[in-house]
Amino acid sequence: MPDVIRAFIAVEINDAIREGLTVIQDELNAAGGHVSWVKPQNIHCTLVFLGDIFQPEVAAVANTLSDAATGCKPFEIEISGLGFFGSPRSPRIIWAGMAGAVTPLVKLQNALVTAVLAAGLKPDLKPFNPHLTIGRVRSKRNAAALLHALEKNRDKAFGVMAVSQLVLMESRLASTGPVYSSLCAAALGG
Repeated sequence: MPDVIRAFIAVEINDAIREGLTVIQDELNAAGGHVSWVKPQNIHCTLVFLGDIFQPEVAAVANTLSDAATGCKPFEIEISGLGFFGSPRSPRIIWAGMAGAVTPLVKLQNALVTAVLAAGLKPDLKPFNPHLTIGRVRSKRNAAALLHALEKNRDKAFGVMAVSQLVLMESRLASTGPVYSSLCAAALGG
């Protein structure tokens, strides 16, 4: 179905944080866990996962994105801490956290969900937990060593980044993993 796009709204990270996350991915990889590491260029913070939308809906989503962005001033957020989703027996997602004043990000995400719902779309409504996914655990192989490496680095700081725009992204699934491309962006504050 060529007129269907798998889409999400995200905040992109800066190059300095991307470099720091790449270094920690290499360090965690040395633990020998069975992890599919997110390609550095694909690391981002998903605010709203839209799923499949039709090509004609992109313009409406772009307008919704612009309206939501106009109502929010740019802000900064600290990328700090490492952890995982899942249980210690079966970790699933390896993440870098967001620390400090995450309230503006949470408010922005809430405003986006409200706007997207008002536009008639059906976004994923899972509770928002601000993070950057850096790896997906594929099996329990060497999970204990991986969790030990995560614990050793759980308070690691990666820096502060400005959140100044929202991006509507397309996700195409390929044999080498997802390929993300920007469909449009909207600056915060108008």
